This record gives sequence, structure tokens and C-alpha cells, in this order.
Amino acid sequence: MKSKIPIKTALIGYSGKMGQSLQKLIKPSPFFKLTEKAHKISCFSKWDPKKIQGVIDFSAPELCSEGLKWTLQNKKAFVSGTTALNLKQKQELKKASKIIPVFYSENMSAGIYLFSQWLQSLPDVKQILLEDFHHKDKKDKPSGTALRLKSNLPNFLQKKLKIKSYRKDKKIGTHRITIKMQEEILRIEHEALNREVFSKGALKALHFIINKKKGFYDLKDLYSKYNKIKPF
Repeated sequence: MKSKIPIKTALIGYSGKMGQSLQKLIKPSPFFKLTEKAHKISCFSKWDPKKIQGVIDFSAPELCSEGLKWTLQNKKAFVSGTTALNLKQKQELKKASKIIPVFYSENMSAGIYLFSQWLQSLPDVKQILLEDFHHKDKKDKPSGTALRLKSNLPNFLQKKLKIKSYRKDKKIGTHRITIKMQEEILRIEHEALNREVFSKGALKALHFIINKKKGFYDLKDLYSKYNKIKPF
């Protein structure tokens, strides 16, 4: 990062696990300054637009949508990793990106980006199993990451995919693909060792889009074009 003037950052979902992880990273960072927080819709009316340059959202679908409305009205950058968004809410993100810079991904890690790239190159196989393992408090099944990985498969393979979801213990997030071929079985797995990998990805995403006028961005934009800059 060329300048160490901190980005004035607002956080939606600050009381959740990801919100707490982000606050731990932002507090000592010279690149970001936490200026506003929200954990419910009524918080947005108290936000001061002059104190915010960008918004990071890890919350719930309804809160994410309301946060996007505030961000759009005040012309700020918006980064979200909220999962379980419905089609209309995802369309709202795309529509907003015609006016402001928007970054959205169900998973912010570089490893999932590489995983997704690999899936796009798969040839025809006999059978595919995708398993996602998360902590017992995670509500959406399958996970947003699992659905994103599915979307990265070629269309002819998506029909052969079966997804299984497991919710137990304190597991942060593991995604495993098992591919059955005629005479071979291939497995590849991504495991998040801590939540910082997602928090760092979100902060990188905000730094990436903060000076852009508008546009919709995701992991491909972040890690294929921007990974050399690490504001940590």
C-alpha cells in the first residue's frame, strides 16, 4: 500500500465470529480504522457518512441488504461475505455495482480461489461428491462456499455432483471434493485453520476496491490481479 492513511471502515455484523476477527485485525493496523459498527438495522440511521469510506459486511441476509442500501445512498465501497443470500439479494449487489464498487464472495481465502480454478479444468468423470464441514452454529446448508464451488464446475459435471453438509463441534470450515473415475479416486480438500484467512481477504478486498468508481468484483479479481500487495 503506497499510503498509510487508514481507510475509514464501517463493519456490519461486528458482534459475530467474523466481526470479532475483523476487529482484532483492524485495531493494530495502520491501513484501516474502524469508525462505525452495526449489528441491527436501526444502527444505520446513526452512521455518519463523513466517517466512512468503505463498509465490510459479515452478517445475515436482511442486514446485508439494508447495509447495501445505506452504502449505495451514501456512495461508499461495499465488501460482503454474507452467505445464504437469495437470488434477488445477489441481483441487488450487481445492480448497486453500476453506481458503487461492490465486492462479494462467500469465501475470501486464496485457497478457495485456487480450488475453484482447478474445478473449472476438470474433464468428464463418473461421479463427484462435495462435502462441507462447519461449526454447529452455521445455519446455511449447503454452505455458500460449497454452492460457489459447484458453480465453478463445468455445466455437464454439475449434474453429477452430490453435496453433503455436516454441522458439528467448532470446525471453522472444510470443503472436500471426491472424484470417482473409471479406475481411480481423486480427493482434494481445503481447510481454513482460522478465521483470519477470511478477515484478511475481506480487508484486502476493501483496499482493492476503495479507489474504484464502480464495478462488481470477486475472488478472481482480487487474487489474480492484486495478491502482490498485502496490507498486513
